[in-house]
Amino acid sequence: MLLQKGKNWSYRQINKISSYSLHVQVIADYGGGHTTDHAFAEVRNHFFRFDKSNKLREVTEHPVYAFSTLETGFWIAQEGLHSEHKDLVIFSNTAPRGDISWRGDERQSFVCGILDSGIPVFAVNAGYNLSFIKNRLKGLWEVKVPNEGTQFRSRDFYPEAVMDILYGNLDRIGTPVNFKKIPEVPEFAVASIDGYGNLKTTIKKSYLSDAVLKSKIIRVTVNGYAHFALNTLIEGVKGRIYDLCLVQGSSGGKQSNYLEIVRLMARACDDFRVDGPRDDLPPIKIETVKI
Repeated sequence: MLLQKGKNWSYRQINKISSYSLHVQVIADYGGGHTTDHAFAEVRNHFFRFDKSNKLREVTEHPVYAFSTLETGFWIAQEGLHSEHKDLVIFSNTAPRGDISWRGDERQSFVCGILDSGIPVFAVNAGYNLSFIKNRLKGLWEVKVPNEGTQFRSRDFYPEAVMDILYGNLDRIGTPVNFKKIPEVPEFAVASIDGYGNLKTTIKKSYLSDAVLKSKIIRVTVNGYAHFALNTLIEGVKGRIYDLCLVQGSSGGKQSNYLEIVRLMARACDDFRVDGPRDDLPPIKIETVKI
């Protein structure tokens, strides 16, 4: 079915979706600090409530840091683009509130899109939620769903709308979203903190100066705190237990991984007093060391 400006929602028709096959991954900040929360269970229950023909196999949870659209967008991209999981459906709701500094669409509308990997994404258009995938989307539209009237849109409104669209009710799909209004990914940011305290960044090796790339010892500043680190991007440079290191990371795609800042067998996030990848953290600095 053609939509406005000739773009079309190209997900599989409902009769092409096998029973008990779809996997909805919920990427959201309900738990506040990388923890689970009862809200995930409520959202999961409502997805199954509106699955009239048993197309869902499972609904799983991926907690992110409170109000962090950076971490939300990072994982939407990592899972949607690099999972190679054809039955995956991404559902997300991270919406900044209060005094949190953020960028993007102030209305924080709920949108749907199709990645060039074929994976459908349903998310709130706020901050950096869509920044990591904006150049990999085949289309992006607002979803016709109430955005007010409840404190818990992810439970009360969004699951029904998502299942309607997956079941082929394209009347739920509204106007196209202007990609140009989605912020670019900030290049020197903390994108995520894993369970080991490693800082996953948005830095790619190509962003670093030649001087830094040739320096075995570098100065890394995060959140206003500076520490010396080993540059293990240089062949032959290897850290020992408890060394702080700049390393090639495991996220971002096989050909263009993001860098990580790690303390071997310890928690790098504690060195920089970072409890989560806040959208308003100052940019990371990586500099050469003059002795």
